[in-house]
Amino acid sequence: MIHNKSSFRLLWMSQALANCGDVFYIAGIISVIFQISGSAFMMALVPFFITLSRFLGSIFAPLFIDRFSLKRIVSLSHLIKAILMAILVAYIWRFGKVYGIFPAISLIAFVDGYAAPAQRSMIPLLVEKIALVKANSLFSIVENIVELGGWPASGILVALFNGEILLFISLFLFFISFIMVSFIDYAEEKKISNPPEKWIVLKEGWAALWRTPSFKTIAIIDLVDSMANVVWIAAILYVYVEEILAKNEAWWGYINSAFFAGLLLSGIGLYRIGESVKSKLHVAIIFGTIFSGIFTFCFGLSSIPWLSLILSFLTGTVAQVKLLGQQTVVQLKASASLLPKVISARESISTGVFGISSLMMGLVAEYFGVQSVFVIAALLQISVGFWTWANQQALQI
Repeated sequence: MIHNKSSFRLLWMSQALANCGDVFYIAGIISVIFQISGSAFMMALVPFFITLSRFLGSIFAPLFIDRFSLKRIVSLSHLIKAILMAILVAYIWRFGKVYGIFPAISLIAFVDGYAAPAQRSMIPLLVEKIALVKANSLFSIVENIVELGGWPASGILVALFNGEILLFISLFLFFISFIMVSFIDYAEEKKISNPPEKWIVLKEGWAALWRTPSFKTIAIIDLVDSMANVVWIAAILYVYVEEILAKNEAWWGYINSAFFAGLLLSGIGLYRIGESVKSKLHVAIIFGTIFSGIFTFCFGLSSIPWLSLILSFLTGTVAQVKLLGQQTVVQLKASASLLPKVISARESISTGVFGISSLMMGLVAEYFGVQSVFVIAALLQISVGFWTWANQQALQI
């Protein structure tokens, strides 16, 4: 099932440490910015710069993928992030000005943008096709455990010490991840000595999305999902909790935790039944998309706190089924050389549309009420779910 168990273990463990480093880094940098500036606007700029830079990184990812091995891209990305973290800490200690922090944030996000497609493309090189659902589920489980435990832990560390401590921990975690990835061993196609023109390389993944029915279907789902998923950002949920549930901001944390718990439980379930799901991935995608819309609709109209928690949990559960289905279909249908470019194109769609939709949905919530945003998101997901049902042949394995 797994070609190289030790290398696969190194990959998911290194990614777990890197994800933990990302959580601590974000929590730490927001704390530092607020400590220096005391400005909510400055803190709000952090996700803006991260989204924009990650989008640019995913756009230019094919240039790195054609030039370097996947292992080298991933390992060096961890090392570069560790170096940038060291520079960031030194800058904060020496100057303590907020404006110099944002270039470092942008560079780190840019590195994440081009490294993420490479990391995801390494999984099929270490795992047989029949075990891909289980492998993807394991990565998802690890990621969700880090999210569930990392944010509370980062809050405790900030309260006990300060944001700089979290940046130091992130630096250490990124460096350990770099070392672990360096020891991964697998067979990879050799890079061509004379790669084609840069424009041809950049558009290769996009061309595959347009030409291949399965990729095109998944790309359309990605586009709609990126618009709909905006309802789960803090800015929207804070308003929902305050105006609809009439609860304090702690309930945003409860709802968020319920969503991640749903993702985690669903990932565990798929890990246990992974091999039997492979032939029904198209059903998982359709089911997950439609029911994500239904649960989002019910969540948006609910004014009962405990019911909202349950609906948030259920939304996370079906969203995970859909996401793992999409990821596995792409891995099974793309060649080893094309896969990272297809993933980078998908990443560009998700980050670009999500960034624009965040602004649009914010305006809709302000002028028409926060519940209208959930209704719009739900209708989008249900519509694309039934459209996918009508085009399910493209997704069948």
